[in-house]
Amino acid sequence: MGGYRYPAAVSATTTPQYIGLDVGTTSLKGALIDATGTFLATASVSYGVSRPRPGWSEQDPADYASAAIQCIRELVASPHADPSRIASLCSSGQAPTLVLLDRDHKPIRPAILWQDTRAAAEAAELSKAAGSVALDDLLGMRWPVDASWPLARGRWLARHEPDTIARLAHILLPKDYVHFVLTGSMRTDAWSAKGLVHQGTLHPISGMRDLGDLPPEAVPVAGTPRDVVGTITADVARVTGLPTGLRVVCGWSDAMAAMLGSGAFGHAGTACDVSGTSEVTGVTVPSEAQDTGPLMTARIVDTGRWILYGPTQASGASLGWIMRTVNVPVEDTSPDARQAAALALAATVEPGAGGLTFLPYLEGERAPIWNPRARGAFTGLSISSEPGHLIRAVLEGVACSVRHILEYAVQYGHTPIREVRVAGGGARAQLWNQIKADLTGLDFRPCATTENGVLGSAMLGAVGVGDFPDLSVAGDAMVHLGQTVHPDPASREIYDELFRRYVGLYPAISGVTASRSDLHGG
Repeated sequence: MGGYRYPAAVSATTTPQYIGLDVGTTSLKGALIDATGTFLATASVSYGVSRPRPGWSEQDPADYASAAIQCIRELVASPHADPSRIASLCSSGQAPTLVLLDRDHKPIRPAILWQDTRAAAEAAELSKAAGSVALDDLLGMRWPVDASWPLARGRWLARHEPDTIARLAHILLPKDYVHFVLTGSMRTDAWSAKGLVHQGTLHPISGMRDLGDLPPEAVPVAGTPRDVVGTITADVARVTGLPTGLRVVCGWSDAMAAMLGSGAFGHAGTACDVSGTSEVTGVTVPSEAQDTGPLMTARIVDTGRWILYGPTQASGASLGWIMRTVNVPVEDTSPDARQAAALALAATVEPGAGGLTFLPYLEGERAPIWNPRARGAFTGLSISSEPGHLIRAVLEGVACSVRHILEYAVQYGHTPIREVRVAGGGARAQLWNQIKADLTGLDFRPCATTENGVLGSAMLGAVGVGDFPDLSVAGDAMVHLGQTVHPDPASREIYDELFRRYVGLYPAISGVTASRSDLHGG
């Protein structure tokens, strides 16, 4: 248990159980996990993403609530569940996704997802009007201006949907909306609500109405991810089987919870690569960096350490795209079988993919270029390029993005990387882990579970109700790791050359890879 001793009354038959939820982009996942990190049950409910116009991504908030109730019911009804031992529930979730409610606590419109880029023009206006230094002071953090900024989205709504602004009474994140449905309490954590909440004062940012047309009184009370926000209502207990009065802990953004669930926050110099639809890569540093370059930084709860990191917009999404685009011979058409076949095809190709270079900017890019209008590209195509070459080039392009971010993290964090913990669904892809290790020259160590977001949520729940003294101790007890993937020095020269091409490619072609909205004036 990492040196922490439970009270004598706790035994192997009374070990606490925790429910962790992750309100993701394509599904809500849940798990029942005990204090040793053992997964006792899992559940998942999928929902759709609406893309009514190019660059738009929306969801029905009702899907979050119904999926949460369904997942909880399945977990509580599982054979190893003991409702009397369930000590807490905690959710992580996608951010910055905005759920907008009226005075009756009803959604006004579909939630605007983190990947939505409709407010790119408004973000550019904010950057020009206020300047980066002023905006940093306003937010209490450095966050490169992009279309996901709540203030930019508020400006967009004021221009295009003024009735939404007129009716707006509450602004929540998806996980906070789920907690509201379960408890009747509206609370958030400051980091998930970045852009709405000042990271130092924990109060709504000043100038919110003037700069972003958003009412500061709509922002819920903000605290830390391990704060108890409320208790399960009697009605929810009756529907789900949860004990009445079960404590619900605030939770964190999905990326932060997944990094927490990898154990990367426990030691400075441990990096994490959360590999899913998008990718979040960073390294734990011993103190706050004075200059973060093109990356973001956040304080790690319960410690003096910070995480210096950056998100890649389309990593797993790039693999999904190439799998839909090229012919991958496979009899079983299930997603897992198709991905396995695609990876097997890529494995037949030598490192370097026959000279191909791929930019994974299919949905714009965040770190380190922060340009929602950037677009992906292949270079080096020839008559001999086959599907296996294209698939491998996509895997290598995403790995180049991981290296790009990690090199900035080392540069600005002044902390050498000891190893990289791999979390999320991409951790199952052994070939991809090997490519990342080879391309970065670092050890990559996949986690024993790919559901690191729900594990991180469960850890926050355990700490929030006092079952562990802090997150480092919880991590030592609950995080388990797989076998380390070591870099192969034989491919280092090839991959160093590929990375040089990758870094130089976007500046060379950015003018000819503009989005359609750029080319057609809106």
